[in-house]
Amino acid sequence: MTNMSVVGKSVERVDACEKVVGGKGFPVNVSLPGMLHGKMLRSPYPHARILRIDTTRAEQLAGVKAVITPKDVPQIPYNPMFFMPMTSPGLTRDMLMLSDTVRYAGQPIAAVAATTAAIAEHALELIEVEYEELPAMFNPEAAMREGAPEIHAGVKNNIRDTPSFAAGDIEAGFANADYIFEGTYETPRVHTCYMEPRVCVADTDTNGHVTIHASIQHLFGLRERMAYALGKPVSQVKVVQPPYIGGGFGSKLDMAYIEPIAALLSGKTRRPVRIEQTRYEDFITNGRHPMKVHLKTGVMKDGTFAARYASTVLDTSAYATHGPEVILVHAYFGLMLGYRSPHMKWEGKVVHTNNMPGGAFRGYGAPQACFAVESQIDEICEKLGFDPVEFRLKNTSRVGDPHPFNPAWKLNSYGFPDCVKLGAERIGWSARAKADSGSGTKKRGIGMAAHPLWVSGCVGFPDIYEHSGAIIKLNVDGTADLASATIDIGAGQNTTLCQIAAEELGLPAGAVRMSCGNTDSLPFDAPTHASRVTYSSGNAVKVAATAAKARLLEVAATVMDINISELDVRDGMITVKGLATPTTSVADIVKRAESPYVVLTAEGPVPTTLTEKGTIIGTSSLAPASNPSPATAQFVEVEVDTETGQVKVLRAVFAHDLGRVINPVGAQGQVEGGLQQGIGFALMENMLFDPDTGACLTSDFLDYKMPTAVEMPRQIESIFVETNEPTGPFGAKSLSEACLIVPAPAIANAIFNAVGVRVRELPITPEKILAALGKL
Repeated sequence: MTNMSVVGKSVERVDACEKVVGGKGFPVNVSLPGMLHGKMLRSPYPHARILRIDTTRAEQLAGVKAVITPKDVPQIPYNPMFFMPMTSPGLTRDMLMLSDTVRYAGQPIAAVAATTAAIAEHALELIEVEYEELPAMFNPEAAMREGAPEIHAGVKNNIRDTPSFAAGDIEAGFANADYIFEGTYETPRVHTCYMEPRVCVADTDTNGHVTIHASIQHLFGLRERMAYALGKPVSQVKVVQPPYIGGGFGSKLDMAYIEPIAALLSGKTRRPVRIEQTRYEDFITNGRHPMKVHLKTGVMKDGTFAARYASTVLDTSAYATHGPEVILVHAYFGLMLGYRSPHMKWEGKVVHTNNMPGGAFRGYGAPQACFAVESQIDEICEKLGFDPVEFRLKNTSRVGDPHPFNPAWKLNSYGFPDCVKLGAERIGWSARAKADSGSGTKKRGIGMAAHPLWVSGCVGFPDIYEHSGAIIKLNVDGTADLASATIDIGAGQNTTLCQIAAEELGLPAGAVRMSCGNTDSLPFDAPTHASRVTYSSGNAVKVAATAAKARLLEVAATVMDINISELDVRDGMITVKGLATPTTSVADIVKRAESPYVVLTAEGPVPTTLTEKGTIIGTSSLAPASNPSPATAQFVEVEVDTETGQVKVLRAVFAHDLGRVINPVGAQGQVEGGLQQGIGFALMENMLFDPDTGACLTSDFLDYKMPTAVEMPRQIESIFVETNEPTGPFGAKSLSEACLIVPAPAIANAIFNAVGVRVRELPITPEKILAALGKL
């Protein structure tokens, strides 16, 4: 597949110019005639019962059109996450739109719709609420103690779930091991910091049908959740596809409170209602789950694993949401399956606290796992004298091996060894100095981390949506419209899918346009998550394009009176194989198919003899055949100031096996964005809360420290190992999440190489480094 004209080329994003001049397609810009503005009243207490709500004064305020409280909403327990069927027996349904019990500080308890946002805000101040405060638990270990107050009735010791798995005989494995290592690693709650806030506009018609415009990552997931929570059939809920949204990173994979509340307010007023979250409200909507991971690892003298045990405590917070699913992906693809071991065991605990809800975040539990695993691997290598590069290569899979997650699949494309070797060569690994061997107060170190197996979607996971669909229509000017329910969350998904379609159709780059629709008109597509769009949605687009191309060539064969097997399409032209010059254009063939008369003579129009009349269109709806694993290895060089504890990331080399690269410049952008988020996770990001009230203290970008251009390394090198996945569109797999999974442990290992101290709790702040150095 080397002779491709669109795939593999760096092309400009299809929405680039529009975003530069204002981005009118962002959902935050949706405005409908007669639109009201909604606001939510939030509890100041982390755990309380509502005894009384008096909304009289708020309802009397001029400009207020509706007020709702728990008594006005359906009391239907639901789970907000999008990618599992609402009725799945494994899905925990423990949330209500508005409830008379609050379980975290900031939980909504009432809502107002008014003619302006300012009036709505003022109305909230007029609502009187009487609470009965209840004991609050903010620490998972404390919440699990016998006799701790129950956050949800019937959930003993606040432990929502206790998943586990095992392979082999873990006790025998440790008994046979030559060395045993143990360590505990902790990661904090961090926020995704997307650009566009959560926003929605709900519009209910006279028949009770509601239309939603929202900044979300799944059209059909929101429709399903909305219908379920409101007690409506799905046919009465329509979600409109935005051209793009201003970032998601997983945090927009749930129905927030704003969507059903806006719908209820709209239903009450019969006017559109808009709710936009403040940055504070965004910060307390969801974040990456804090985790504590304990590892016990047995190693043989030859540097192979003998046994691997892990346990994880996940703070799922006030409501289950994604917690029970995050911990499973964390365990399988984060902790255990990347490295081979004859004996393995993992045990998890999903624990309720009165903290703000946790949710999805790019990597879905793997960044927490990777920090633990890759940190301990370097500790093992340092203690036993193994080269960290060779140690990792010795303990991972090879091309052709059975897939560790599902042995029925094979690792038909697996470039992890090349990622490690190329990255080590580019960073100068062979010249790396021993730990803490530098002189002066500013010391440099080189570290690495890897993630040998990740996902290209959710095939193989029980009860998780994965199928995708697409519609492609050819136009009389030789262009094509692509309709897919995929949401472009800022990573260039629309551009990638258009490139795949253009390559298969034989059209030039830019000749395929993404056409937005809604849940009434589009085929189902699973969410934009799980590194799935290029592989899963891309496969559906390619199949639809193949169908449209086949129809195009059928028409062309009739028009040209030639066998279809002799025809091909390239750069928008129909060619006869073996002839140097094109014969006719795609535009001409589409016109012939759609025009009732195509030949004009002096005597008038002469009807064509063409029987293949009609629009040339291709459709698809399918699930991908496999879940091929991308892989990644990162190498970084850091500088640590031993007087201040400050860390600078000077250089990064990132190597990825992503199958075929569809858009190189887009892939490079993914790598650099993932590195930036990874640096924040490693060194500075941490949501802080009042220890007494549970209120979020880092509620805007002034208080929440994340990397800017100043903290980014000046040298970032992206290496793409193209392994040509046979089940992927043009050989592609995926990339997105792996870019974020590995930076934190790579930086931690580089810090150890620089100054000889190991920090096992993120973020690695200057204070923690100085304390480890004995200077605090």
